[in-house]
Amino acid sequence: GTGLAWPMSAAQTHSPAWGGRRLLDALDVTDLDTFDPRPGWRRHADDDVLTIPVGAPVDAPDSTVSIELGDHANVALCVGITGKTTALQSLALSVCTRYPPTRVQLAIADTQNGIAANATARPPHVVAHYAGYRRAADPPANWDTWCTQVETALNERAGQPQPELLVVVDAVDELLGSHPQVAATLQRIADEGRDKRVRLLMSSTEQTSTFAVGARVGRPVEATSDVVIALRTATAQTSIDALGGPQAWQLPMSPPGLGYVRPRDGAITGPVRLFTAADVAPALSSRLMTI
Repeated sequence: GTGLAWPMSAAQTHSPAWGGRRLLDALDVTDLDTFDPRPGWRRHADDDVLTIPVGAPVDAPDSTVSIELGDHANVALCVGITGKTTALQSLALSVCTRYPPTRVQLAIADTQNGIAANATARPPHVVAHYAGYRRAADPPANWDTWCTQVETALNERAGQPQPELLVVVDAVDELLGSHPQVAATLQRIADEGRDKRVRLLMSSTEQTSTFAVGARVGRPVEATSDVVIALRTATAQTSIDALGGPQAWQLPMSPPGLGYVRPRDGAITGPVRLFTAADVAPALSSRLMTI
């Protein structure tokens, strides 16, 4: 368990454990120690779209805001100064908890080494994972291999029945700045993904649709986002580019984890307090592995 009873009091919704407890609630996980994902996997195995819980409106903390990815919404972006890796970790783990690996697989560019860092408890959905380690002693990530794995998956989905593929790219602006060879792979996903059921979920600090490639060695990646999660932005312009208005720039710096959600139809919801998986990720990932 997580040590918090549900429903939670107003004071508890401001506790650090709130985001994890509410995430589990949104995923129908009542007890981490005994959770079996297979009944839920069977229920959602034939869902047409991926419905992923994001958070709860500040003014309606008992309700859940979700995003949808599918043929109608192929590219999702999380933009803001901080909290992006935390958000992507929660979204990725939610997908693995709700859907079976026969329905969706993940390829993760874990630029900040914070989405699926524990290799011993990585959900079976993850077919490709590379991390951008922060310490000089760590081995450099082989992004060429990651690109080959993702492009192979793209090629395999040319008219073949395959699980949907969700490509999760953290800090895409930083990744392209350091490893410009990734640009061609991301552009292929943006161009071909809708037809091949390959979805793209990215995070960025400022860029929202045109993602610059480092050292000016190639064209920027052009990817218009169908779905946006906007955390506190550094400038009003970034918020305007992402949402159509300055709302995300006007968010307070504290508490962290507040944002706005813009779905495919453009109807903005927020502010939303985002769910967080950090406290529950090790135990939940382990439950996904022990089946």
